[in-house]
Amino acid sequence: MTSRKEICVDSLAVVLQEKTRALKVCLISPLGYGLYNPESGMPFGGAEVQFYLLASALASDPAYSVSVLTTVDENAGVEACGELKVIKRQGQRRTELKSKRGFLNRVKHVWSYLEAFMEMRQQFIKIDADIYLHAGAGVEVGAYGLICRLLRRRFLLFIASSADLWEPYGKVEGPLKWLFPLGIRLAHEVVCRSTEQQDRLQDQYGRRGVLIRTGHPCPPTRDVAKSYVLWVGRGNPLKQPEMFLELAARMPQQRFVMVVAHENAHFDLLQRVRARAARLSNLELYEDVSWREIDTYFARARVFVNTSKYEGFPNTFVQAALSATPVVSLLVDPDGVLGRQQIGVCAGGDFDRLLELTKGLLADSEAIASLGRRARSYALANHGLDKVTGDLKYLIGTLIGQPEGVPR
Repeated sequence: MTSRKEICVDSLAVVLQEKTRALKVCLISPLGYGLYNPESGMPFGGAEVQFYLLASALASDPAYSVSVLTTVDENAGVEACGELKVIKRQGQRRTELKSKRGFLNRVKHVWSYLEAFMEMRQQFIKIDADIYLHAGAGVEVGAYGLICRLLRRRFLLFIASSADLWEPYGKVEGPLKWLFPLGIRLAHEVVCRSTEQQDRLQDQYGRRGVLIRTGHPCPPTRDVAKSYVLWVGRGNPLKQPEMFLELAARMPQQRFVMVVAHENAHFDLLQRVRARAARLSNLELYEDVSWREIDTYFARARVFVNTSKYEGFPNTFVQAALSATPVVSLLVDPDGVLGRQQIGVCAGGDFDRLLELTKGLLADSEAIASLGRRARSYALANHGLDKVTGDLKYLIGTLIGQPEGVPR
């Protein structure tokens, strides 16, 4: 039987054919340029990876014309990346109000954002997309939502981290922090990564949101030896990489591998990680590994450890699961998926419990294999990129057919 989703996607394709042009989709990814031009060496995070995967998948369909709006320090312009058009906008350093007090500085701060708003409005007019997508919290979310309403274009907001909903103003600071919740209200739809996020969105903003899982290409099964405990993440305090170093120090007989992506804003943390790692003979530290090579690290890991304070639904959970690698998490467990699907374990925020769970799992090869098999089956059924892209196409189809007005 043909599903409602298939009918909607097929109907959208017919409409697009009748319009004799592809649907124009723009993904706003200010920090994502390093994915489209790896030689740039520019850092990126999980939200940027998801947009890269979705943009590439949409662009492979001739029914869509896809552009990515990103930010660079210099050499603004347009680049081709396969079927994608990458629009490079030169970033401007705005006044940081939190470090400059006083009425005059507040006025300058607000004025700089008004200028930025007008510049972005002109950028949107030039891009002329039918729908704009953005992930994560920030004052810019309100600006994007308002610009799209003024231009009668659709705006789709993705929740990038649970902090976007659980922290006041999504951890956005400054006198314009109210623009983030305004943007949530102005968005034509909000995409959540878990039902917990949907529940929180309903409680905070009175709207349910749409569940679209984190997606990832399915790597082939690799017949390789699994031999170490793995950590992958950005050198950011929210990721708490030093906890993984402490875990390695408490288990000197076990091999640990750590893959860290640098963040210029937290270079001091990276320096501490380097110094501590150099003193641990059982730990190997790798920096800025290409995203395209990271699956090989998951494939060789016995377990994957997550020490983050916050996540959305981490790419790393999906990558680990697709590589049949169980997850041991300090705190993050979206929708209780680790225990409910029996693909890993969670320590509930207790480091000693994390240590105990890691030791116990490493001592039981049969349990690792069993959890790993279930993890891969779960990820293939729920997080394959084709499925997630289909969910996004369905949502875009419903939004393009939705009259301008109050969000549902």
